[in-house]
Amino acid sequence: MKNFKILLKMISKNNEMDMPEHGEKARSYKIMGIIAMCCIMIPCCLIVGYIVYIMTAALMEAQGDVEGLNLVIQLMSVFGVIFSIMVIFNLLYFSTDLDHLLPLPVKPAELVAAKFTHAYFAESVMEFMVLFCGFIGYFVAIGLNPVSLLTSLIGVFLLPVLPLVYCGIFALIVMAFFSRMKLLRSVDFMVGLFTLVFAGLFLWSFAQMDSINITNYIDTLKNGDNIFINIMNSVFFTVPVFLKALRDGSLGYMLLFILINAACIIILLLLGNSLYLRGVHLVSSTGGRTIKKHRGKGRDCYAVKTPFRSYFDKEVWTLTRTPAYRKYCVVVNVIWPILVAALFRLPMTADAIQSFKVLFGRRYFLADVIVLMAVIVIAFFATAMNSIAATSFTREGKHISFVKHIPVDYRMQIRVKVWVSMVFSGVTVVISTIVLCVLMDCSILDSVYYVALGIISTGICTYTGILLDSVHPKLDWEDEYGALRGNLNAFFNMAIAIVIAIVLCIAGYVFFKFTRFPSYAVYIVYFMVLGAVLIILRRDTMIMGARNIDTDVYSE
Repeated sequence: MKNFKILLKMISKNNEMDMPEHGEKARSYKIMGIIAMCCIMIPCCLIVGYIVYIMTAALMEAQGDVEGLNLVIQLMSVFGVIFSIMVIFNLLYFSTDLDHLLPLPVKPAELVAAKFTHAYFAESVMEFMVLFCGFIGYFVAIGLNPVSLLTSLIGVFLLPVLPLVYCGIFALIVMAFFSRMKLLRSVDFMVGLFTLVFAGLFLWSFAQMDSINITNYIDTLKNGDNIFINIMNSVFFTVPVFLKALRDGSLGYMLLFILINAACIIILLLLGNSLYLRGVHLVSSTGGRTIKKHRGKGRDCYAVKTPFRSYFDKEVWTLTRTPAYRKYCVVVNVIWPILVAALFRLPMTADAIQSFKVLFGRRYFLADVIVLMAVIVIAFFATAMNSIAATSFTREGKHISFVKHIPVDYRMQIRVKVWVSMVFSGVTVVISTIVLCVLMDCSILDSVYYVALGIISTGICTYTGILLDSVHPKLDWEDEYGALRGNLNAFFNMAIAIVIAIVLCIAGYVFFKFTRFPSYAVYIVYFMVLGAVLIILRRDTMIMGARNIDTDVYSE
């Protein structure tokens, strides 16, 4: 136990993002932390709690109770596997601290336990909060029971265990027996395949119904014939046991739930004790990552490029060739055009949007403002979610002195990082906006305006993220997943994006409620205000970013 505690402290320290403790920078980060908590974490938790309350109340009328809570828990379990699998792989096998930890007189099981525990707490904080609020919504609808209340508190901390145990066992087995394969690519592909299977099952659970609406979906949950829930109950088998204890207020089932989770952890540690070192040694012998050889390059491939082009190519290469960045910074952008198109095609939203299109076609002021807000929200959220801007300097990691000592002007480097973010985020926003305009039957003039406004909003969010990351980049990370995971700059950038979107939405409502401005006047005002904000942010980012690069943080 002593070795475990020491190892856990060392591993946690190595993977945390150091934050300033004193001065103006510390106060700024505290303020942004409060904003992030109020704008991201608390609203998400409240929404989940409200959804659970509504579903539980509806199920009670149909003689059901925990089915809505079951859906939320199973969704959290699936996402837990999807977002944690590569974290576990990298933490167990590809972190640089292994060179220092393996020579220590510790058992493999102790090392696996420490790394697993660190991943558990690092990956599950948001899940703890969401589950807690989900249980509050459940108890508000159904009433309190002392044993059920105790069970729910235990469930907050133990329900995330099984998904992470699955990730750990999978990593141990794959690395021990199949590590000579092109591992990272294979696992990345398998995670993507698993995500598609999960999405297919979830959509299939809707396709089973004659008429797709929330009432019919609740009926499938109550009747026990929801294909998604039935399969997930078998995969994440601790959830039905937990729900039985929660619903019946059963101490026996509560103890059984605890014992099953303990047994799962014991199995993980036993496998870790026998397989972990084998996997580590095989990875070491094969050199870890595979490097693709490029053959047949002509002379043109080595032509002299401008400093801007060379630096730009280097940034794009890093994003597209690194599995972590490719998945969470590049591929994630595909979501937005698909989401926009899905809202117009899904039966549960198509009718409401069709009615809204009629109002928009008649040029109602509120309809114009709503479309305007939708474009701005898509631009801010798409840019903040991919974290390209907010990790611009973080991605340099231990080679951060590269940006300070290469013969390239600081401002040019910042411009390159801006353009890289704008290429990926801007293309996403432009495509999403065009899809929205086509489906809304917008005129060509309106479409051009919305696209321009989306690009301006993308620029604002990009400059904000780069400025944040230039102030205090997360430089001490073990792997590329670590550069993204726990990066508060990306978190703060998302919070700021949400605040700006909220302010703009409120401003739009005020225009609608208290003025008689025509739509085109509001369009002009928004364009001028956002354009001015972009110009100011660009100036400040160039000046302050260059000044930040010149600090000791960027030196070796």
